[in-house]
Amino acid sequence: MRIPVALLLSILLIPVMLRAQDTDWFQKGIEATDPAEQIRCFTISITTESDPGAAYYCRASVKLRQGDIPGAIDDYTRCIELDSNDAGSYYNRGIAKQHISADYKGAVNDLIRAYEIEPTNASYINMVSEIYVKAEEYVKAISFYLKVLELYPGNPTVYDNLGFCYLATGNSESALRNFNTALALQPLLVDAMLGMALTYYYKKDMVNAKKYIKLAKSSHYLLRHGPEGFEAFKKEGLLYNRKDNEALIHMLKKWE
Repeated sequence: MRIPVALLLSILLIPVMLRAQDTDWFQKGIEATDPAEQIRCFTISITTESDPGAAYYCRASVKLRQGDIPGAIDDYTRCIELDSNDAGSYYNRGIAKQHISADYKGAVNDLIRAYEIEPTNASYINMVSEIYVKAEEYVKAISFYLKVLELYPGNPTVYDNLGFCYLATGNSESALRNFNTALALQPLLVDAMLGMALTYYYKKDMVNAKKYIKLAKSSHYLLRHGPEGFEAFKKEGLLYNRKDNEALIHMLKKWE
């Protein structure tokens, strides 16, 4: 008697399928330390589990860490297709899309969708603000930073960021008020000192501009080394638009 090829293959695969079902591939992926092994385990979990959402999410996270941006976006998209209210997947897909300059709008839309699903998640709101700052859409950034303050009214960094946004829109009084609040909450916040210096510099109040530049220099050793030190200082995660950057370099050179 001849056994059909398809039936023979299915019979041969039964032991393999049973072993796959007996193994918790998702847990193996969680426990693995090698990225390639993690991806392999999560991929098997995706193909064998009835609810593969968590495995897609974890595989996407590994891909994102490994620099596979398109692969991460694809996996987060699968998560969203499985659960349209998965705020974490919208958020992380938005983060991934930031690395693709052509999809700035898509990144914003995903981050805002994450915020809409979880409107009290300060991380989501703050990230929307930051992406607007990078795009120099300061009015929109201000509206979201104010939402963060509703949740965390004593956060000096948010007041500092608001100060720079108001400064960029030409509202120097609101800028000064927010920088002052930031410094009242955290007296050694050097970024707010630089914000004060910039605001007074643009107001042509050189006495106070010089005062805050010197205060910033005395508070952070890198700023005592002129423009080169300022470049190193910015690597701590600080971002300035071109106008502010040039003004700060000018002041750091002028008042050494």
